[in-house]
Amino acid sequence: MPQQLPQGNTFDHRRSSDGEHVGYIHMTDDGAFIPFDLLHRQRAEALELEEAENLLDDLGLAMFVEDWWLDLDGEQVPVLIREVRRDRVSVAFTASGAIAKAADMTTSIDILLPTDRLHQAKGMEA
Repeated sequence: MPQQLPQGNTFDHRRSSDGEHVGYIHMTDDGAFIPFDLLHRQRAEALELEEAENLLDDLGLAMFVEDWWLDLDGEQVPVLIREVRRDRVSVAFTASGAIAKAADMTTSIDILLPTDRLHQAKGMEA
């Protein structure tokens, strides 16, 4: 079962350089901060606020250019992340052929977050 983003004391984190939403930070009862990426995945244990912010800033929106696999009907199929919203992620199936990182935007699907069906390629998941 995928990990749920904590409901209380969790706020959006926006990168200070451009205001882009790059994740969430949960403040624990003891005043520490836990960073979560846009897919609601916990990216580190409890940290100081500045460390949590820096981690999410460094991760940025890199997930949009990473290779991903989607569990679909018992198989893993290659996909690219098309869009992330607060409650879901839209993925497009990668197009076959010679074009690197090409996606077939006509066959995309939405997946509710959190999900355990989406995996980063090459074992890069934290």
